[in-house]
Amino acid sequence: MFNLDNLIMDIERVREYTLSLEGVTEDQPFGDDIITFRVEGKIFVCLWLGGGRHDMKNAEPRLALKLSPDRNEELREKYAAVTPAWHWNKKHWSDVYYEKLEDAQVEQWIRESYLLVASQLPKALRQKYIQEPVLHVKRFPQLTVDELYELIRVRCDVFVVEQNCIYQDLDYHDQEAIHLWLTVGEKLVAMARVCPAGAHLKEVSIGRVITTERGKGYGKQIMLRAIDVARKYFGAKRIEIEAQEYAKAFYEGVGFRQTSDPFLLDGIRHIGMTWTEEA
Repeated sequence: MFNLDNLIMDIERVREYTLSLEGVTEDQPFGDDIITFRVEGKIFVCLWLGGGRHDMKNAEPRLALKLSPDRNEELREKYAAVTPAWHWNKKHWSDVYYEKLEDAQVEQWIRESYLLVASQLPKALRQKYIQEPVLHVKRFPQLTVDELYELIRVRCDVFVVEQNCIYQDLDYHDQEAIHLWLTVGEKLVAMARVCPAGAHLKEVSIGRVITTERGKGYGKQIMLRAIDVARKYFGAKRIEIEAQEYAKAFYEGVGFRQTSDPFLLDGIRHIGMTWTEEA
């Protein structure tokens, strides 16, 4: 049985967590060795039970889940326990060897897969599972103590703890910046800050970009909103960012282009990128 003191995922915990998500059902249309989990009939996780016709040479416990192509590439590069799916479209599906990972990490990815599939349902069904995010935009003096605390907490969780990077997050640019974030219910799901020219970088810049619910488009939403804020409040016609190199394609998707060779920043490979207003 699953041991609550054990932080490593096991098969019982995978099934328990997946079935706890709203509206999820399970069945076995592909044979006794695979459980499929669905939301409104759409598969988002396949859990291999061992043996059977879905066996392969590497017979370690695994599950397959559906994520965006960019997210799949990111996870495969970062985690040896995430590989292209064996029996599924490798662009959209990854195999996750969950016993090599902490349960919170696996749960996060299962939920990402669930929300990605739910986001592709017809609107009337989608609204049962996904709340629309609310945008907040404030200058530093307008932030409440609780809002400031939450922004800094999330930044530390992601940039310091998750990325295992020791750096000085509080850099005195927050006071000059405009802060924006998205919430769904009470949860902060994405954030960014926009600094005026000459503050963090020579041009108006966007930084501290984070999504806490990946695979749902919140990152793109917050970046497009940040570009709007840069133009509205600072009259920006050019915007600079220092992007982590792996995220190049993401930033290109919102109009940025690489303008520098890779460089190390706080021990992580970055590239300079610039957005320019079209004439």
